[in-house]
Amino acid sequence: MDSFRQESFVDTGLLSVLSSSLESQMKCDTLYSLLASRLMASSKFPNAGRFSQWHRTFAQALERNAWTLRGEQVLRPTFEGQASVTLSDVIIQAMAGPSLREQSALVLDALSAFSKIPTYSPPAVRFRERCVSQRMVKVPGKEEEQRFTVHVLFAVSSRNACMDLFHLEFETTQAVEEPFLQLAFLTRSFTSPVSVKHHAFEMAARAFARSREQIITFVRWHQMIAVTPDIEPGQDYVTCGAVMAPNTLSLR
Repeated sequence: MDSFRQESFVDTGLLSVLSSSLESQMKCDTLYSLLASRLMASSKFPNAGRFSQWHRTFAQALERNAWTLRGEQVLRPTFEGQASVTLSDVIIQAMAGPSLREQSALVLDALSAFSKIPTYSPPAVRFRERCVSQRMVKVPGKEEEQRFTVHVLFAVSSRNACMDLFHLEFETTQAVEEPFLQLAFLTRSFTSPVSVKHHAFEMAARAFARSREQIITFVRWHQMIAVTPDIEPGQDYVTCGAVMAPNTLSLR
């Protein structure tokens, strides 16, 4: 089905996944909104260690950019009896309900495309900039222990004027190394439950139309990077103002 094919883009700590069935203008407007919200959040919380505050500010910025919050919930995937899990396992478990079936399919397809990109490429480096933070913890009866908190943010738009935001977070004693998205996380190393915060947004079309020009001006010198492992950079691209987007669908 055409609705289950996607185009994806990365920004600092954010993977944006758009259904190929979206109207062209809606794709651009969605990317404008996400990029503007990221810039607003990063200006207040540049440190990756404050990702939870960054994510909260990001969601609030979307509302300022004419996206209305229609619902929120915390999804708690469980992995009893599993020695390890991948990021795809987490997504499948968290979005197991039928109401998120389309979003799950789009994200998994985007992760598959992302996994084909070399870990040193600009999209991979850009995405990982906020994905992991670390701290030292005093453990009773032991020396200090290093812990890593994994933060992953997905924005998924499966139909016009709608967007789902997913913030994945958990803490682990396992060093999070390359390649990030193919990594199997050892469940015995988790020091916190896996939590996926889901926010559902709907665009206030008239309000966005009034502020579109200001948003475009705000993001003018910034770009998202398309996740297109089979297309050379600079080929088959058009620009949505400041946001780079593929002109032709990458068939996967």
